[in-house]
Amino acid sequence: MGTWLVRKIRDPLVAELRQGANPDGLAKSIATGATIAVLPLLGITTLLCLLAGKVFRLNHIALQIANYLLYPVQFALLVPFIRLGEWIVGAEKMPVNPMTLLSEFSAAPGDFMVKFAMAGVHGVLAWSVTAPLCGWILWQALRPTFRRLAEFTHKP
Repeated sequence: MGTWLVRKIRDPLVAELRQGANPDGLAKSIATGATIAVLPLLGITTLLCLLAGKVFRLNHIALQIANYLLYPVQFALLVPFIRLGEWIVGAEKMPVNPMTLLSEFSAAPGDFMVKFAMAGVHGVLAWSVTAPLCGWILWQALRPTFRRLAEFTHKP
């Protein structure tokens, strides 16, 4: 696992820094990709990362690394986001099971959308409330890390 992380995560990010990527911009790209990655709507985060990269001129490699790395986290946060959204609006709890959600989505995405539309709305609401602050905190935490990494990669 350690060599996989080095090859698939560290090495591409270091390569971006060596090619002149701005450390703060790289941190912002990772934070944005991570924030989008946990959006509780399956199947659209890659497209949203591409769109965010284009609109905000972010590093696409960093965006997608964060996006793909956090797929298990997205899945793990589906139910907590739905529950938080239900709590925010005072809705009754819809019975949801992560494995059921995944299997029903895989089997028939259209039927899934009809059946779980309000759960999705609740999840997106909760994500919308929490994502800006979490993304900003992550960006602030990553900036010093990437600045130090940039110094290390540019030393002779």
